[in-house]
Amino acid sequence: MALAGFVPWEEDSAKKYVTKGYWTGKSLGETIDAPTKATPSKVAIIAEDGRKITFSELKQKADRVALKLRELGLKQDDAVLIQLPNWPEFIIAYYGILRAGLIATLTVPQFRSIEVRHLARLTDAAAIIVPREFGKFSYPQMVKEVQPDLPRLKHVLVVGDPAPEGAVSLNEVMQTPLEKKYAADYLDQFKQKGTDVAQILHTGGTTGLPKGVPRTHNDYILASSVFGQHLAYSSSDVALISLPVALNASLMRAVGFLAVGASLVMNTSTSAEALAKAAHRDKATHVLMAPTNVVDILAFTDLEKYDLSSLRHIMCGVGYLAPDLLKAFRQKIPATCKITRGYGMAEGPIILQDHNEPFEKGFHTLGRPCCADDEYKIIDSNGKEVPQGQEGELVTRGPHVFRGYYKNPQENAISFTNDGFFRTGDIAVKDKEGGYMITGRIKEWIRRGGMTIVPVELEEPLLKHPKVENVAVVGMPDPRLGERTCAYIKPKTGQNITLEEVTSFLAAQGLATYKLPERLELVDVMPVTAHDKVDKKLLRQQIADKLKKESKV
Repeated sequence: MALAGFVPWEEDSAKKYVTKGYWTGKSLGETIDAPTKATPSKVAIIAEDGRKITFSELKQKADRVALKLRELGLKQDDAVLIQLPNWPEFIIAYYGILRAGLIATLTVPQFRSIEVRHLARLTDAAAIIVPREFGKFSYPQMVKEVQPDLPRLKHVLVVGDPAPEGAVSLNEVMQTPLEKKYAADYLDQFKQKGTDVAQILHTGGTTGLPKGVPRTHNDYILASSVFGQHLAYSSSDVALISLPVALNASLMRAVGFLAVGASLVMNTSTSAEALAKAAHRDKATHVLMAPTNVVDILAFTDLEKYDLSSLRHIMCGVGYLAPDLLKAFRQKIPATCKITRGYGMAEGPIILQDHNEPFEKGFHTLGRPCCADDEYKIIDSNGKEVPQGQEGELVTRGPHVFRGYYKNPQENAISFTNDGFFRTGDIAVKDKEGGYMITGRIKEWIRRGGMTIVPVELEEPLLKHPKVENVAVVGMPDPRLGERTCAYIKPKTGQNITLEEVTSFLAAQGLATYKLPERLELVDVMPVTAHDKVDKKLLRQQIADKLKKESKV
């Protein structure tokens, strides 16, 4: 029986994907079995502090987490929310949830009460796994504040000792030999089918709150494996994971690398020095970099102090990179290291360059679809496919592209074409060789260092501020992060408001710090379009021009 609120693939498509071998029917939880059996003593995860966990330890600890979740009374398809930084415990908890036949709901450490409450309520989460503290923030205290609104959220598991009263210590769970109480095949009875929902990722929503993106075992195993095939993953690889592993871009890589028996290096810091140190210390072979990372490395004067000769592939994704930046980056990185481009979304689309393509090709293409049965079109505002070389909205469907947001029929009604293609919201152009380049964005989302900010989630609370008459939040160009957030505010008559007042007010609402505006522009009149809507296109241009005059971009 399908999970309520989940939109499955059409029967004909599902049969085709099975027949063609795209969908294996396996569960994500069992993808670590083969490497554990083949190389039990090999290091699977290296923590930022140097701790090392072998494949046999990963499986053992994950199974202990699975057993504990079942002992707590969680039932098949119950959701467990994970909010952990890039620690080994994230990977252990993730596989533990899957091996218990439960659904992993993933959220980044930056989220606060608003987002956590929403995701827990959306998924009816029965348990949550959080750090005792990270970044000087008390996660158990936040959970305590939201629990009264979440009657289903009964269990709190905490990484870091001592665990607060009423919480379960995950450290203690991982060290307790629970497996001695059960038959060796006890967890097999909870194994999910390939068509079951394995996890619910998150992405920005038009309401300002994250949308749930359900991904099945079948489609996510396919996505991670074809990604690995294009980039030639092997068991000898060491993948540096620095962007939040709760994000699809990092998670898909982590799953794919572990499945082939490669090692992960988990970093919470994304600074140029931290990346260089980790790559040097652990002989990393693969790294995913956002534009922010590239800019930081270009400005890092001590890069030559670190031996980066082990690097064989860097993917530059998660945002736009100008050719000049790519050329400069090429000069900073060992000549033996390949640099390629790529595009992806939590909803499943993947466009990649092959690992052996010429570096210069990345100046004008992000690559091609990675699966033979992926379907992509570029359409105009009327839904008609445009000629090759012409811009339009990129739409797609295929064996690893989801079919609908979780419990969100309203969003689904506007996110898919009549013939079932997912609307990415990105403007693209297709070249003669079948490659795609993203040239713009239909949606107003702000992309700050690889993180998504939806303007409405700031605008709605700010409209309730006693000093604010109207507000419009837009992205402003930033050479390092890609974009930062600028708030245009029309104050009420006789009122004045400062940026500090704005950020303090929003922080008090429980918004994540990275979403807070970093610039405030006060206006007497808010410009509008012919349809009487705030002209955000004009505002974006105005702030870009201002920054240029100030020599800030």
